[in-house]
Amino acid sequence: MPKLVALWKCLRCAECCSTLLGRRFGMPIFPEEKTRLETLARKNAKTIQILPLTKDWLGRTTLYQVVEKKCPFLERFNGCEVYPHRPLLCRAFPLHSRGVGTCKAVEDLVRRGFDVQYPAYLKEAGTILAATMEPKLKLAYKRYNLNHGWETHVFWQKT
Repeated sequence: MPKLVALWKCLRCAECCSTLLGRRFGMPIFPEEKTRLETLARKNAKTIQILPLTKDWLGRTTLYQVVEKKCPFLERFNGCEVYPHRPLLCRAFPLHSRGVGTCKAVEDLVRRGFDVQYPAYLKEAGTILAATMEPKLKLAYKRYNLNHGWETHVFWQKT
């Protein structure tokens, strides 16, 4: 018997925005996103802690990581204060391999036996993320582990 198909829709539970930290790393963002988020934080009287995540073999930072447990831009009723300016990782959630939060909508649909389908805009963001962020994570010479500091490696396994 074929599986039932369900189109994913955000439940606005904010689980993804409330668990930005993984066991070793924060939420990865690009350098231009770091600049944008810091500007938005100043403009909105928020604080956001961002540290380097990866460096290339010349010592240049290639990715940063948000090291807040909960997104400072999460509004009272689970809205996003900076939604039009959110990072690519947020735009691609739950279609990325570097998420530190979970998606209750996906979990519920899968538990109920559905084959989850995603809207085109989400698939596009996931494809862009895979083409731009994944290579930087995999090919990084150094990666900053929140528990142990800088780790030097050439190739990384998925975390």
